Amino acid sequence: MTLFGFNPRHMKPIWIVSVALVLSLLGHLILFFGIPFLSFNSAPEISDDLIIKTELRPEPPKKIQMAKAPTKKVLSSNQNQSSMEGPSGNASGAGQGGITDQKGAAFRLPESGIIYYDTYLDGQQYQTGQIDWITDGTSYRLHINIPYAFVGPFVFESRGTVDAYGLAPSIYWTQRGTRAPRYSRFDRNEKGGGQMFFSEKPEFTPEIIPGTQDRFSLMFQVASLLNGDGKIDEPGSIRGIPVVDYNTLEMWQFKSYGEAITEDIPSLGKTTTRHYALMQRENEPHKRQVDIWLAKDLDWLPGRIRSQESNGRILELIFKQKALIK
Repeated sequence: MTLFGFNPRHMKPIWIVSVALVLSLLGHLILFFGIPFLSFNSAPEISDDLIIKTELRPEPPKKIQMAKAPTKKVLSSNQNQSSMEGPSGNASGAGQGGITDQKGAAFRLPESGIIYYDTYLDGQQYQTGQIDWITDGTSYRLHINIPYAFVGPFVFESRGTVDAYGLAPSIYWTQRGTRAPRYSRFDRNEKGGGQMFFSEKPEFTPEIIPGTQDRFSLMFQVASLLNGDGKIDEPGSIRGIPVVDYNTLEMWQFKSYGEAITEDIPSLGKTTTRHYALMQRENEPHKRQVDIWLAKDLDWLPGRIRSQESNGRILELIFKQKALIK
């Protein structure tokens, strides 16, 4: 016996049992949810037909002509203010006029809706992911929520207007779990150009090329072009899109595999899709491989998105269902 009858030796079995319980709980969590912050995959191999071996001549940005206005979505005053403001609360600017009268590529925005996806990380299914797409024909808000075990959800948001070249993001931000958000701000001028500002890289302020998109708005830009003209991007054609991430502005080249009836989106069965794959430059280090399947039955909204990082980690979103916003 020791002071007050407490014997430290009695604590050893309790300590061992506590550690065993914690390890057991952690093992079950890993079994059911995986480890989102670790990857045991190898770097991806890129198909030879997706390697850019010669310099591609960039095409000048093309203006658009609105083919048909989408069904109007009436936003509440709070929603409208949120969708039109950047992180500092400053207005992002009103939509530019003339896109229904000017000559250009036919362009029709998909109808507003909430799209639900089955999410997979390295083949392990997680909770349902969600994309909110809201537009009134002159502005848009795109919000993506991808759940992750342990670290919390990955959230992405893009919002902006529709200008003479299509979707014109004014702010793009991303947040992983409880980490601080990272912002990319588009300071656009009346001609669709302007200057970029990055929270992660404040000294880097590249000029905006008209038609520049962010990682997620680019899919809705292509969907709107396909809604306007389903004959574009025939098999083997390459579409160049200037794309902003959280600290870069680069020209992404997407190869089109054309229109096909496939079962690549199981919930839709046999359906008409357009598959686009990001091409890689031969002499540059691989960053990520992106494949997008746009579905005709969804107004060419993304039915499947697959992103493979340079470390081999694979994130996949596969369409589950869509709900209209009334």
